Amino acid sequence: MARSISPASEAGPKCPICEEPRSAEYKPFCSKRCADRDLHRWLSGSYAIPATEAEPPTDDDLEN
Repeated sequence: MARSISPASEAGPKCPICEEPRSAEYKPFCSKRCADRDLHRWLSGSYAIPATEAEPPTDDDLEN
């Protein structure tokens, strides 16, 4: 039985910012604009992973 391929899967991967088809020149993005938007998100901290502060060691921790 032949397996059909949907038009969306034939188009290949999409730009992670705007979902347009990727450009070989700006891979994995579609344009310089989307590449710059992604860079701005990294530099502004939008992609930061939340973390909790570690508690400072107590005197009991230092003695062991």
